[in-house]
Formats: sequence, C-alpha cells, structure tokens
Amino acid sequence: MANFDIDWRVWYKEHLSTTEKVAEECFRDGDRWWIGQCNQVPYELLDVLYKNMGKYNDIFMMYNCMCQPADIMFDRESKKHFRMNSMFCVPLERLSGEMGIMEYAGANYDQLDQAPFAYGCDKLAIHCCPPDENGWCNCGGYGVSVVKAIAQRPEIKLRVAFLDSTGQYPMPGDVEVTSVHITDFDYIVEAPTEMIAVPAAEPQDIDKKIASYIMPYINSGDKLQIGFGGLGEEVLSNLKGIGQFEIFSEVACDNMAQLCREGVITKITACSPGACSEEFFKFCSEDSRAKLVGVEYGLNPFYIMQQENLVAINAAFMCDLIGQVCAEAQGLQPYSGTGGSFAYVYGATRAKNGRSFICIRSTYTDHDGVTHSNIVPWLPEGSVVTTLKNFVMYLVTEWGVADVFCNTLKDRIRKIIQIAHPDFRQDLKKKICTSPLIEEEDFEGWDIMKIQEPKSR
Repeated sequence: MANFDIDWRVWYKEHLSTTEKVAEECFRDGDRWWIGQCNQVPYELLDVLYKNMGKYNDIFMMYNCMCQPADIMFDRESKKHFRMNSMFCVPLERLSGEMGIMEYAGANYDQLDQAPFAYGCDKLAIHCCPPDENGWCNCGGYGVSVVKAIAQRPEIKLRVAFLDSTGQYPMPGDVEVTSVHITDFDYIVEAPTEMIAVPAAEPQDIDKKIASYIMPYINSGDKLQIGFGGLGEEVLSNLKGIGQFEIFSEVACDNMAQLCREGVITKITACSPGACSEEFFKFCSEDSRAKLVGVEYGLNPFYIMQQENLVAINAAFMCDLIGQVCAEAQGLQPYSGTGGSFAYVYGATRAKNGRSFICIRSTYTDHDGVTHSNIVPWLPEGSVVTTLKNFVMYLVTEWGVADVFCNTLKDRIRKIIQIAHPDFRQDLKKKICTSPLIEEEDFEGWDIMKIQEPKSR
C-alpha cells in the first residue's frame, strides 16, 4: 500500500529505472502479469521482452485490447516463451489469434476483478500519468475502470509505472478510484508517448435500417447503453429532436461529447472510451457531465439493474430460432469477446422499464459470394453461445423487431422467422418443423412473409 511516511519525490528518484532493467529484474519464469488496456499497455516493454525472449519461459500476460502492433503478438516463436491473453479482440488480436498466438478470453468485463487473479496475476505494468502534487498517478481514460478492480488490489505484489506525460489524459475523480500512488510502484520508467486515437466507424445503410426499428422504442429521459461502431453512431445521431438522455454505458463514443455540448445528452457515465479521439479525452477531463467509472460500478449487473429506463443496444453475429445468440464468434472462430454485453443485457431485464436490443444483420456473404442467413433453425455444432435465450428481450434485424422476452418456444420461433431475410424464411420454417419444437399447423394464422415497417413515434 501507499507509503505516506516518506517524501514521494524521494521515492520517485530512488525507484527510477529503465525498460531494460524492468525486463531483466522483474520477469521470472512462470510469472503472471496484468499489462493494462489499449494505450495503457507498455509496448516498449513488450519489444524488449520479445528481443530477449530466449531468456523467458511461461510468462503469462493478460491485458485488454492492443491499439498498436507488437512483434511479440505476431511471431509464433514467441508462443514458446509467452502466453498473451486479451479480454477482448480488436483487429490486432484477431490477426494474432488466427495465427494461434494470442489466447482468447473466457470471461466477461464484469469479471475483470476476477479473471487476472484466476491465473494468479501478482505483477502489474501500465502506462499512467506522472504524479500530481501529492504523488498520485492518474491511470488515464482507459485505466480508471480497473484501478480498484486490479491496480490497487493487495494481490498485486509488484507494480511498474511507465509515466506518460503526453499520451495519457488524467481523468477527474477521487484519487482512490482514479489513481495509484507513486509509492505503490516498485519500478518507475519515464515513457512519454503519443496519444492513440481510435476513429469511430461510419454507419452503413444496414445500420441505419436497424436503427430505424429501434428509435421508436427510445424516449426522452432514457438512459442509453450503446457500443462503439456504426450502429451506435447512427442511434446517437438520431437522438436530436426526441428529448434529453443520459448515457450509462460500458463505453463512451466520440459524438457523445458533441451531443452533450448541444444539451441532447445531459450526463455521460461510462467505464472506458470506445472509439474516441483526443478531443473526447480532453472533454472528459474538463466537463463535469462526463465521468468514467470503475467496472465494479459501471459493469456490475446489480448496479445496472437499478438504472430506471435503461435501453441497452448490443450487436451479435447469429441467433437461432429459439433466441440463443452468438455475439463473440462466427461459429468456432472467435471474433471479439463477451465484453460488457452480458451485464447490460441481463441488467436491462431487471431494470424498471428496461429494454434490451440485440441487433443482427440478417445475412452474410461468404468468400465465394454465396449469401447465408445469420438466423438459423438451430446453432451449428460448436457455436459459441454468448447470450442465453431467456435473457433476450428484443431481437432486431434490418427486417424488423421480434419481442421474445419470456415467450414460449413456439412464439419465439414464429416471431424470429419474421425478422429473417425473406429469401430464407420458408426454408427456416421447413427445417424447424423437422424438430420437436414446433409443427406445421402451429404456423396457422401467422404470415411469416409479412414485411415489418418501423413503428411511428
């Protein structure tokens, strides 16, 4: 724990080190490390470890999303010495995972206070801000979410600070939840970097169509959970003129700041930036309407379910006709991760006037140009199920909305077929009728070819 009995400036000077010295003195065979999130990850340390990988064996490093490449992730030789595990996959992790190097996580973001310690992590190396006048090092936009969950935990016996005066924005809030004291760090490396910005995706036509079905369900005064990506950007862009809203979400997105300035959004509470530029980090550090919080609050299902009028909007790849959802993998091929979706999907089912939307594109086209349905009669063997059917409220495609919450299996089947692509509906009906779940006569009075139009507000 922090040592307030000594001058922190003296501690700083006595523990100042180099990346090379950290790699040489702190890493031992069998070690278990947490190395941060996004621009918190000490990439310079990874480079030194990679160059000297022959010295190491069975070093396990857990982190959450890299936003710049590191050679250690793309050389299969490194796999003999290091185990790299990301809590979520973005493009770099997908490439590394497909090469058989990075290991995919098997935990949700609401389990970030458990996942590293399930592997015995007891060492930490992160980028953070230089100490303030009292010696507190703010963990920045990507780090504040796990200060209490990981960085300050007593299980961590050795801490390395890469002090970054140019690549980190300090986030406002009590130091107990945003910072680590300089005297808690055993090694200190001065390591200024450039701010890494992640551009937001532009909405595609299909995002706009899916959003058009969701918007009539969103009302002034709602609290919104929106993931980063084209669909989230489209939903946000359609809030003007409806009323005022709060954001209570796993991630914050760039254009939330502008909507806040315009008065459309009155408050932003999120665990982490999503697709955000330097401008958002600056806004978040200066505007009291924006607050980044720890996972123990912002990703705790029991806090989420206390948020009245919560609207959770999440994306997925595939679902079957009883509502089992695959959101993190395409069949057996991992793609992203569970992230924070479960906490909000479940929390919305328990929140007063909560609404949860899981959004799926009705089809995909394979490498040979053949179109397939993302709605299937039953999930293919080996599919990774992210969301169990009983937690699904609204399923949405570009063909409509299916409200299946607490529905019977027969009602689920009939409703979900009606939001599949019309070219596949008859075949879905034919196949599901070969199962013991439903019979042909159960479709009497149901027009499975009916085309839905978005509801009017």
